[in-house]
Amino acid sequence: MNKTVSHSVLATTGDSVDMPELAERLKNTSVSVIKEMMYLGALEQNNGKDVISLGVGLPFYPAPDFIHQHAINVLKNKKDIDKYTLLTGLPELRKIVATLSQNLLGIETSPDDILITPGSMAGLFYSMLTLVNPADEVILPSPYFSSNGEQVSIAGGKPIPVPMIEDKKMGYRLDIDKIRKAISNKTKAIILNNPQNPTGAVFLEEDLRKLADILSATKIYVITDEVYDFLVYDDYSYFNIATIKKLWPRVIRCCSLSKKYGMMGWRIGYLHTNKKLLMNILKIHDANIVCAPHISQEAAIAALTGPQDVVKDHKKWLKQNRDLICERLERLADLFSYIKPRGTYYVFPRFNLPIKSIEFAKKLLYEAGVVTIPGVGFGPDGEYHLRLSFGSSPDEISKSFDKIETWWKSNKKNLKLWKKN
Repeated sequence: MNKTVSHSVLATTGDSVDMPELAERLKNTSVSVIKEMMYLGALEQNNGKDVISLGVGLPFYPAPDFIHQHAINVLKNKKDIDKYTLLTGLPELRKIVATLSQNLLGIETSPDDILITPGSMAGLFYSMLTLVNPADEVILPSPYFSSNGEQVSIAGGKPIPVPMIEDKKMGYRLDIDKIRKAISNKTKAIILNNPQNPTGAVFLEEDLRKLADILSATKIYVITDEVYDFLVYDDYSYFNIATIKKLWPRVIRCCSLSKKYGMMGWRIGYLHTNKKLLMNILKIHDANIVCAPHISQEAAIAALTGPQDVVKDHKKWLKQNRDLICERLERLADLFSYIKPRGTYYVFPRFNLPIKSIEFAKKLLYEAGVVTIPGVGFGPDGEYHLRLSFGSSPDEISKSFDKIETWWKSNKKNLKLWKKN
């Protein structure tokens, strides 16, 4: 009988049922808390409740028109658009990605090092299924993106959360000494999501170089999740650890067009590693999906070769949202404390209540009508935090906080009556 893991929201609502004779790999996994909270929010809306979301990482802007127009033209004029592409993806797209990667990293890159994937999530999961054996350990700077931990567990491995340094002045930082101590003879990989979901951290170059010095003396793989590489604020610099040549060929880069170009629903990204390793990753890709969607690959060509000013606009709009949500958090200083995010469109405030994060997220949903994500879903170091997305429109952010402020004014007088879990 599979036991429900402790960080599942649905397990606390009665909507999760144990089933006999399921695969062992599911014992320590659950659906992402992000998806669980969105599901519960949708149920409330279906019941006629006024619900606004600060939950899912969904930017409010659509893909630019030139991408849509290219897709329309392809649908009308390309005779084989309904067919599979090559397993690895369209040659034109792989060549474009290889050139961009080589220019970015300063490392010689061939189209044969590139796999076009249905989003970066696929690349991350392929990496786990390719590398991880039962009992292998994967280090995750913690709090970590929730699905990373689930992917490690499904692959049969053991996630090893390593707490980050929660520094008010410098932001969340990698704790290099703790990572060094966490490395064992079972360590297979480390996943670096930078800029980081859920904390909004942008890892410092000096910390990443120290980490690279440690890892270069091992056989540990470095898996980079680069979804938010374009989204850094306030003149902070983004440093990609994959530029450090001594870490290769044990680097796997997982990249996405979703947030950068507003292409979330197109499900398109790419994986970059060395050709020899890629040939083994292809075994997973082929068994899973055969190829990324043909039309989405065409849209990716348009995105990567079209006008890039749109990316600057996306960054500008999200910075305005970042400043707005920080301002609203300041108005609730007796409820929240937070570290100002340097990147992404997430903030990870700590709340000042004697309850756990799942209970608090459910209170905000059912009593205030606001979807938030409980921090415990991002690892044990996320407890007593919430993840809030500021990818929504400014109006939705303001309405969400109006609801939270109203709820807090009505409830803080009863704080002493709440029991600590």
